[in-house]
Amino acid sequence: MEYLDATDSEWSEMWEELSAHWLNKGDPLCINRGKCWEYLGSTEDHHTFFHPEHPSSKRPEYVYLERYQANLSWRKYA
Repeated sequence: MEYLDATDSEWSEMWEELSAHWLNKGDPLCINRGKCWEYLGSTEDHHTFFHPEHPSSKRPEYVYLERYQANLSWRKYA
């Protein structure tokens, strides 16, 4: 697993995609009792986020977002 820096070209896009997730309703942080989404890292295939107590579900939530490169990788070999 790698950790992308805030200056990485994927950084803004992955946070925008997280805010567009059905659970978040356009909010990229979803602050609840001082807790918000945390970026845990990325693999070749996806980005991983964790929220310890999401305001919508009132429970811990994980979201895995497919990486742009992963979406295109199958096309290289097709």
